[in-house]
Amino acid sequence: MAHRSATLPPCCRKRTLLIVLAALAASACDDAPPTVRQADADVPAYEAFDYAQLRRVHPTSAAAALAFLDTLSPEQRTEALFDFGDSRRSRWSNLPPSMFRDRNGVALGDLTTVQTEAAHRFLATALSAEGYAMAMAVVGAEDQLAEGSLTGRLFWSSGNYWLAFFGEPAAGEAWGWQFGGHHLAINMTVACGRSYLSPTFVGIDPAQYAGAAGVVAPFSEHLAAGTTLANALDEAQRREAQARAHPRELATGAGKDGFVPPVEGSAVGGWHPALQQQLVDLVALWTRLMPADSGAARLAEVRADLGQTYFAYRGDATDADGIYYRVHGPRLIIEFATEGQVSAEGGHYHSIYRDPTNEYGAVPRQPFELLKQEAYRIVLGAPDSRKVRRQPPRP
Repeated sequence: MAHRSATLPPCCRKRTLLIVLAALAASACDDAPPTVRQADADVPAYEAFDYAQLRRVHPTSAAAALAFLDTLSPEQRTEALFDFGDSRRSRWSNLPPSMFRDRNGVALGDLTTVQTEAAHRFLATALSAEGYAMAMAVVGAEDQLAEGSLTGRLFWSSGNYWLAFFGEPAAGEAWGWQFGGHHLAINMTVACGRSYLSPTFVGIDPAQYAGAAGVVAPFSEHLAAGTTLANALDEAQRREAQARAHPRELATGAGKDGFVPPVEGSAVGGWHPALQQQLVDLVALWTRLMPADSGAARLAEVRADLGQTYFAYRGDATDADGIYYRVHGPRLIIEFATEGQVSAEGGHYHSIYRDPTNEYGAVPRQPFELLKQEAYRIVLGAPDSRKVRRQPPRP
């Protein structure tokens, strides 16, 4: 299927270019089909599938990946499958598709019903229940934005999320996958039976909205856990933990592969064991996105590094700049930030999870200069074959 491209109006180009460059610079049985919750054909895929039934179909993520790839046409398979060491794996962004169009893989909105089911079976097998729910919450929030007046310019749509594979999925072999779009970039490597999550960006806007099964607010725990931990510190620890500033963009977000910010915050090694456990529980909100065994192994590494880990925090619920915190260890960087003041309704959150010692399974990184060139091509409207859907995905 041909992809549509778009050129931003001249009046918006300069401002949008600055936004893009700033963001780039700062910036993972039986064959019963999945249960559909409603018979209504208009129910979007991210709300239609039951995780437990999706997860029962394939024994491993490699099997689920191969099953999905087998549903694709030759052209789609070429779009979806890359070599394991392809430097394009580092080409990802949290920006809307109008600002970052050349994403890897096949778009959900371009898939048939059979292909969509297979894609969701893969995601449910490669992620934990919490991980799948988080990813679908982010995708669902995009349709909330799509109801607004800017959707025609920014191409907000739950169909604008792309799935790609790096290396032929196979048990016993190293391979990886990427799933992302606006506010989402999951980069998972699978090797020796273990999944690795770095780097993974997860954000959401609106942070709270009404879904088919009730209120969707996947980051409520992340916000509460960081605030509760900061408030539990004694006066001296709070002074140490005070972050220098609330960054306009995450320090280690999109376009920041290989960057390790200066260490700041309170030294976790000197905390009471109960406080250390609170920090481990906070980190687990990210490690639990992975399958259980991999998440547990990762958390054990985090525990082993507590003596070299720091926690920085800034802001409160009434602060106009919102809340920011960072967990920084020798093998871990987590950043969480509210974009503006914390709100009881809506809200806009960003987060990043990295293991700076093991990103992309040690895949070569794409130079930042190439990402800057990409930003210029997008904003200036140069002819290309950028993959963007203007309209919501078909039912």
